[in-house]
Amino acid sequence: MSNPSKAKGTRFESAVCDYLRWALDDERIQRLTLHGNKDVGDIGGIYHCGARVTVECKATRAPHYRRHWAECLVEMANGDANFGIVIWKRPGIGITHRDTVGRHLAYTRRDVLAAMVSTLHDDAATALMAKTEAIPRNGELIGMDLADMARLLNHGLPLGPDQE
Repeated sequence: MSNPSKAKGTRFESAVCDYLRWALDDERIQRLTLHGNKDVGDIGGIYHCGARVTVECKATRAPHYRRHWAECLVEMANGDANFGIVIWKRPGIGITHRDTVGRHLAYTRRDVLAAMVSTLHDDAATALMAKTEAIPRNGELIGMDLADMARLLNHGLPLGPDQE
């Protein structure tokens, strides 16, 4: 791959895909191919309570929250998804180990997070909401570590296969 930025993005997408495949114990989770202006996200095969989740990965130097979320919204519409998540690679945090991949920022709109959290038991919902972080200069978006977002997608259950 001759474009270093594209290669960096591909490595990040692959690491996030592998992490989510492990965390949700679902081999059907996969990186998606590009479809031009009809893209449906970077990672497919993720559902929450039977509803499709669009996952958009970003390995940019700066966190262009609004621009990345706008792209996620378009891809949600293209894929007829109910939920959308942007995963942004935090600077200085690697992608070679599960624990570091789980520390990258996953964010969504507040109403989307509220709808997802409403499906959890009160204790699990309270614990996850306590770990959220405000997205700077944007009251509409809210974030958390990817590991916590994966717990939310996994209905508050522990991450990874049952026997590891």
